[in-house]
Amino acid sequence: MDEMFWARTYAYSLLPLLLFALHLVAEPAARTSARRVELLTMYVLGVGVGAGGLGGAYGHLVMPDVVAESIGWETGSPFQLEMGFANLALGLLGLVAANRRDGFRHATILAVTVIGVGATAVHLIDLSANGNHAAGNTIQNIGNLLDPLLLVTLLWLASRLRGEERRDARFDTWQLHQQPIVAGAAIGVGIGFATGYAFDALWIGSTLGAVLGVVGARAAQRRHTSHMVQDGGSRESEHERSHG
Repeated sequence: MDEMFWARTYAYSLLPLLLFALHLVAEPAARTSARRVELLTMYVLGVGVGAGGLGGAYGHLVMPDVVAESIGWETGSPFQLEMGFANLALGLLGLVAANRRDGFRHATILAVTVIGVGATAVHLIDLSANGNHAAGNTIQNIGNLLDPLLLVTLLWLASRLRGEERRDARFDTWQLHQQPIVAGAAIGVGIGFATGYAFDALWIGSTLGAVLGVVGARAAQRRHTSHMVQDGGSRESEHERSHG
């Protein structure tokens, strides 16, 4: 059970950072300060909060007894359903907020921070009062705190970088271009983690899912761009023939 929580920390807290770093290597245009901050924010929200929240919802709603035992708490409590829907809400918020740069994103980060810090406080109190060293009561706190810490820091950095680049329409176009890639990564990590759980290969499943998700999203983008260019060329040829 410890391995599952370490793998979960890797998939939803550390893997977004690795994906961000690889994205920077592959795309030099993303290396300005404002774009780096935006891109990392998108990965943490999309993969860490979005995919992580949906994964947590699945655990609490579909495997409540397994999750309760992993936390070291009694099974059969209705709190599992409440936590499942809370995780579902956070997951959906994270996926939407990854594509936003307005008050919606601010509100989502506030929710992630309150729930993450609050959950950690409850786990630490249980650890101190009852000596509960279960993986779900200890290891899970890494992700509970790391994502809010990163997001609050990134939100602060973004507020300091509200210069000409962030007001430039080209920044919006660039951000729009990154959305399918981050979405592909989130979907890939989520499916990969679930598949890895089924076949006892959590680390490999999460990593492979992320790679396939990003590669698939980039391939879809290239096909779309190619079709747009072909359609544009066809329309231009028709225009020339009609006026020839």
